[in-house]
Amino acid sequence: MPSTQPATTTPPATLPSTLPDGIEIFRAGRHLDDAGVAHHFSEADLDGMAASYSPALREAPLTVGHPKDNLPAYGWVKAVARTPAGTLAITPHQVEPQFAEMVQAGRFKKRSASFYPPHAPNNPTPGKWYLRHVAFLGAQPPAVAGLKDIAFSEGDATGAVNFSDPFTTDPVTTTQEPDDMSKELQEQLAKAQADLAAAKEATTKAQADAAAHKKAADDAQAQAASCAEKARADRKAGFVSFAETQVQAGRLLPKDKDMAVATLDALADATPVEFAEGDTTRKVSPAQWLQDLIAKAQPSVSFGEFAPGHAAGQVQPGAAKGKSDAEIDQAAKAYMRQHKVDYSEALGAVTSSFTA
Repeated sequence: MPSTQPATTTPPATLPSTLPDGIEIFRAGRHLDDAGVAHHFSEADLDGMAASYSPALREAPLTVGHPKDNLPAYGWVKAVARTPAGTLAITPHQVEPQFAEMVQAGRFKKRSASFYPPHAPNNPTPGKWYLRHVAFLGAQPPAVAGLKDIAFSEGDATGAVNFSDPFTTDPVTTTQEPDDMSKELQEQLAKAQADLAAAKEATTKAQADAAAHKKAADDAQAQAASCAEKARADRKAGFVSFAETQVQAGRLLPKDKDMAVATLDALADATPVEFAEGDTTRKVSPAQWLQDLIAKAQPSVSFGEFAPGHAAGQVQPGAAKGKSDAEIDQAAKAYMRQHKVDYSEALGAVTSSFTA
C-alpha cells in the first residue's frame, strides 16, 4: 500500500549573510599595478600597512571594481593584519547580506586592493602605504536598494595604486608564473654581488700587500738609520783616537784636541776634492787631508822638562817625567790666565817649573 505519510523535502542550504574574517587581499613580493609599474613589498611593508590602517582615520570600503567617483559601498574594512603566511588580510563588517551571498557563491573570484602610496596627496598617513578600498571583481554588482554611496572627494583617486592580484574566494592556492625579467634581474644581481665580493677581496689583498711593503720599507729605513748612526759613532771614535795620538806626539796641543775632533767630524761628509800631485791627480776627502796635514807636522811641544839653565821653549825630552798631559794642560791654562801670555809661552813656563 502506498504510504499515507506526507513526503518530506530538504530545505535548500542557505549561504551566510556576512563575510568571514581573515580575507586575504595582498601579499609580499613583486607586484605590477594596473598601470604596469613594478613595486616590491616585504613582510615588513605589510606590517606597516596593517599598523597604519585606522577606520577612525579613513575607513576603506568593500567595492565592486575600482571606483573613481561615488559608487555603492557593500561593506567596510574593520581591521587589517598580516598573516603568518606573509599575506595582508582584512576583517570586514557592515557587509550587505546580498553581496556576502554572492561572494560566498563564487560570483566574485578575484579581489584587488587599492592603496594610497606614501607620497599620494590624499594619503591620510603621509610617508606610509594606506589601504584605500578592496575591490571584488568578476560579476555585476548586486542590485541592493538603499546602499549609501562611498563619499570619495574630488580627485581622491589621484596617485592611488591598484593591484589586481589573483586572490580568489575559492580555497585554492594560486601560483604566479615565473617572471623571466625577475630571473634575469636576479642573475644580474647575483653577478654584481659576486663581482663586488671579488673586488672587495682584491682590495683587501692589495691593502694587505701595501701594508706589508710599507712595513718592510720602514724596517729597512730604520736599519739603515741605525747602521748610519753606528758608522758615525765609530768614525768619531776614530777621530778622537787620532787626536789623542797626535797630542801625545806633540803635533797637536791638548787645548786643540776637541776642536780638531769636531772639525774632522764636520768635514767627514764633505765632497772629496781633487788636486794635482806631480803627474797624477789625487782625490781625497777634506777630513783625510786634515789628518794627513796634522800627522806630518813637526812636534810643536814636548811634554818634558826644561833642563836647568835653559830658557823657556828649549825643551829637554824626558825632563817632566811622571807628569800627565792633563796636569800639564791645566797648569799651562792657569799660567795663561795669571800672566796674560799665550798658551805656547805658558806651556814652556810650566814645563820648566816641573824640573824643580
